[in-house]
Amino acid sequence: MATQFNPNIIYADLPKVPSLAKAHGILMGIAFAVILPLGSLLVRVPNVKYGVWIHAGWQLVGWVFMIAGLVMGIRMGHILDRLHNNAHTILGTIVVVALLIQPFLGYIHHRRFMKTQRKGVWTRIHVYYGRVLLILGIINGGLGLKLASDSPAYSRAGGIAYSVVAGLAGLVLLLAMVLAFKQSGRSEKSERDTSTS
Repeated sequence: MATQFNPNIIYADLPKVPSLAKAHGILMGIAFAVILPLGSLLVRVPNVKYGVWIHAGWQLVGWVFMIAGLVMGIRMGHILDRLHNNAHTILGTIVVVALLIQPFLGYIHHRRFMKTQRKGVWTRIHVYYGRVLLILGIINGGLGLKLASDSPAYSRAGGIAYSVVAGLAGLVLLLAMVLAFKQSGRSEKSERDTSTS
């Protein structure tokens, strides 16, 4: 059966798609399954001099990978007429745009923490907002692999590697969220106990 002509596909640019797809997948996979999750945990390492600045710099590197991957994805989506008409591109755009707010939340949290030397509401917003977005980004990588599974650029080995690394990163992020939630519950209980005694 002959494939139907789609006037929205840029057929002249189709040869560029395999290299764009690989670059997009590699950049976003490294950003969401390695750099950004690791950076979110680096700030938790105790007694590290300039830990906040290491965290901010590390996350900036992840941002560069993410934005470069977004550019490749937009170009590829434009060529294939797959821009914002499927779950992967819609969720991916939402996650990237939402992550653009994260440094500002981090700045507000940092300023408040420097004044009070205590974690507050802005700390929780910055931490949980970021981790939820990273988990959504990891899930979106799986949606991207599914979308690309019929493409000549798709690599089964790459898909397996992403699934393993991203799965571990997602588990670590979820575990960190659960532990932080339990720890904040214990510290709030001890503060209540101290104030009532």
